[in-house]
Amino acid sequence: MIYVTVGAGVGGQEFDRLIKKVDDIAPKFEEEFVIQLGASKYIPQNMKWFDYVSYEESLEYFRNARLVIGHCGAGTIINALGFGKPLIVIPRLFKFNEHGDDHQLDMAALLEQSQTAQVVYDVEDLEAAIRNTLEELHDSEKEFSSIHRRNLLNEMRKFLASMDKGERS
Repeated sequence: MIYVTVGAGVGGQEFDRLIKKVDDIAPKFEEEFVIQLGASKYIPQNMKWFDYVSYEESLEYFRNARLVIGHCGAGTIINALGFGKPLIVIPRLFKFNEHGDDHQLDMAALLEQSQTAQVVYDVEDLEAAIRNTLEELHDSEKEFSSIHRRNLLNEMRKFLASMDKGERS
């Protein structure tokens, strides 16, 4: 199962750009897709979906997923990596009214630098990213190393602390 999550969507912001693209490409895969829509308005036609579930239920989706796709939100990243799941992230962008600013680009850069998640900046590249990740999983059936997860979580803590202090670069 491929779990797609868009998080709570601060201020009720939608992430239809991601949801529409996943709905479009889901039939091209043999994997089951399950998506958490959050505040998005678009209703998928090609996969299971729900708006929100309890935190405990969401953890079950992370636990059972072969692959997690999501926004660059801290909760999504921490949960995916905590369960050792491969992660593809698509940052929410200010220019599409998906967030109040572009801080998710900073998080995306951190993920790329640590080589802990695959970052997709253009949703048109998502299908190829999914295929590549599934091939890597099939070839090696590996999980992310605990060292990479631990290093990234430490970097995320520093990043989030700097945001709280208004030190964002």
